Amino acid sequence: MIPVIKWTLWQRRWSTMWWSIGVVAMIFINMVFYPSFKDQAEQLQKSFDNIPDAALQLLGGSTDFFSAIGFLNSQIFFLSLPLILGILAISLGSSLIGKEEQELTIESLLSRPISRTRLLLAKASAGTIILGAVTCIGLLTTILTALIVDLDVAAKLIVLVTFACFLLVLSFSAIAFLLSSIGRTRGASIGIATFMAFGGYLISSLAGTVDWLKFPAKVFPFHYYQSEAILRETFNWSNLWFFVGIILLCAALSWLAFRRRDIY
Repeated sequence: MIPVIKWTLWQRRWSTMWWSIGVVAMIFINMVFYPSFKDQAEQLQKSFDNIPDAALQLLGGSTDFFSAIGFLNSQIFFLSLPLILGILAISLGSSLIGKEEQELTIESLLSRPISRTRLLLAKASAGTIILGAVTCIGLLTTILTALIVDLDVAAKLIVLVTFACFLLVLSFSAIAFLLSSIGRTRGASIGIATFMAFGGYLISSLAGTVDWLKFPAKVFPFHYYQSEAILRETFNWSNLWFFVGIILLCAALSWLAFRRRDIY
């Protein structure tokens, strides 16, 4: 199992590096302008007071965009970081098994002395390591940039909200991984996982202003990801069990589906 993990990590070393560079650049570019916004916070806030509620919800729902927490939430944690990590997570989940089948290399893997269970576990572990590594790089970049631009948010809170973001995107990856384990449906796995991720973002964001969306929003992981509440220390941490439940359920179903499949 360890050789498969190492081989998968080696295969994806360059893409992991470029994703890491992308995350660093996104965070730095978004945060480096904070001193300018801070100096004009009062004037800018007056402009934002006229924005419709629906638009505010899509930007994080905060009414205090130019405080340290409001800025960090709206610029990084509500959408930008979940977006870039979500794309990476869905790409990994759909391709860890799907790409092997598409390139007809999975037969050679299974011809080795490794069970399907161990192969599946190795692939899932490699994907989690890659996603975790890029997330950690994003975390360190956020903390360091916050220090550089004098963004007064405790490092502990940044760590906590990044951890919640990691669980969120890992649940997207688990959904894509399950669908790719069921059969040769890499395109479908990307489509459905993307709908769960970004359709969930739209529905969950608008649920604050559209009453009939409140119930369907509870189906989507994004509903349980409340980044501003974490930063303001009002978050209900039991929400994270929703992500854990999805990840464990998808892992169990992936194992049941993959071990029974006729791959050849």
